[in-house]
Amino acid sequence: MPIVSKYSTAQIEKLVNQLLDVLHADNATTELSLMCLGNAISHVVNSSVPQAQRQDVVKHFNQALTDAITTKAS
Repeated sequence: MPIVSKYSTAQIEKLVNQLLDVLHADNATTELSLMCLGNAISHVVNSSVPQAQRQDVVKHFNQALTDAITTKAS
């Protein structure tokens, strides 16, 4: 069963495009882009998620990222 987001596709795409535009405008390499995005994720987790929930949030985020890059056989 797919997960239903409380955010619209348009909201998500707008923010993702803005983030990518900033990286592109700075000619950020893949390595630098991943480092910056990783630092941003760490900041969001550390500043917005209660400490008791951080491990679970990161675990689920990691699984979602893994699922997003894994090609599943039909």
